[in-house]
Amino acid sequence: MFGSGVNRLGVTNNSDSFSPSSLFVGGFKGAWYDMTDLSTMFKVDGSTPAVVGQAVGKILDRSGNGQHLIQTTESKCPLLVVDSEGNLCLDFDGTDGMRTAGNFPFATNNVTVMSVFVGAKKEATDLNQTVVELSNTVGGTNGGFRLFCTSGEKWRAIQKGTGANTISTTAVGNPNKSILTSVASISAPSQTFRRNGAVVLANTTTLGTGTFGDHPLSMGARSGGSSTNLDGKIYSVIVVGKLASADEIASAEKYVADKTGVTI
Repeated sequence: MFGSGVNRLGVTNNSDSFSPSSLFVGGFKGAWYDMTDLSTMFKVDGSTPAVVGQAVGKILDRSGNGQHLIQTTESKCPLLVVDSEGNLCLDFDGTDGMRTAGNFPFATNNVTVMSVFVGAKKEATDLNQTVVELSNTVGGTNGGFRLFCTSGEKWRAIQKGTGANTISTTAVGNPNKSILTSVASISAPSQTFRRNGAVVLANTTTLGTGTFGDHPLSMGARSGGSSTNLDGKIYSVIVVGKLASADEIASAEKYVADKTGVTI
């Protein structure tokens, strides 16, 4: 049976010495979604436990911040599946998407730094597919971020205060399973984008001013399913309003990689 320490059929993960919950110690805001923990996933009614092969309408936030993801329209719900390598994940078919019921209180808490860790797989060459996005449309909103795939079969990270900085990988082809990390500071301008444990690019380009905003978080599409829908899979998502240390980055990436079935 799958549980919080098992990500493949009968295979215990190798990250048991690290828990993403440690990233939130001290009251840091954010969320942690673990698609290998069946106790956190429910059907579209929000109360019936999810089962493999069926739609998921609610995912509990394991960080303790109460930022649960929901989708109340069953046709827009991703499916809970076991991938071809035996890993539990959510399967988005190009029409699905989820969103938090409320806003993250980042501006309220004067959060000017952000770390995002994602395990995802893109399976189609359609352009502009969202994995996670803080704000309904990051391009028109201050204080957001977005991880997505774009033209040329690239992964891309945008972090934004009143200004934005965008970093893209080179072409990675399809299907492609990746561990994506974006760490940024508005107050002391910097952004680092990493893929599969290696730096894609790090710079000190300004992100403008201000804080990260009090916005909802969407997964698998923009604005909870309205556009830029992902055709692919998501395995793990961690969002925390802190500038993760080198050790925290390495541990979080290893944790997400184990959940995703990627070796880094």
